[in-house]
Amino acid sequence: MRRVPVIELDMILALLNRADKLHAAASRLFEKIISGELSNVSIPASAYLEYELVMRSRGYSSRGIVDDIISLRSIPGLGEVPLTSSVLLSASRLREAYGLTYFDSLHASSALHHDGAIISVDGDYRRVPMLKVMDPREL
Repeated sequence: MRRVPVIELDMILALLNRADKLHAAASRLFEKIISGELSNVSIPASAYLEYELVMRSRGYSSRGIVDDIISLRSIPGLGEVPLTSSVLLSASRLREAYGLTYFDSLHASSALHHDGAIISVDGDYRRVPMLKVMDPREL
């Protein structure tokens, strides 16, 4: 059975930053989502939250951040995984068991609540045995 993945922050940042070393891979990934070649892909709400915090820490304006999130949410074929109390509780267990960072645990938990797959180059996710990690450069 084909898994339905979620996208983590690394691909969002890479898509929106042409200078990012993963920009080409992120662009191809989002082209496949838009064309329908990759279907039912979602972004966890936690990734939007992390994006806002990262961009604010870099001095970006609230308006620019909001515009970016609105643009991402308008991509055809791209869904959203809500941040629920179940996701939060599961994330806490993942941090304890596998030493993930706060946001990585939220993204992993969201993926596990969604369909158990995440698109990311972050090797830390590979420590979670029940999570399928998909490298965007290989899609």
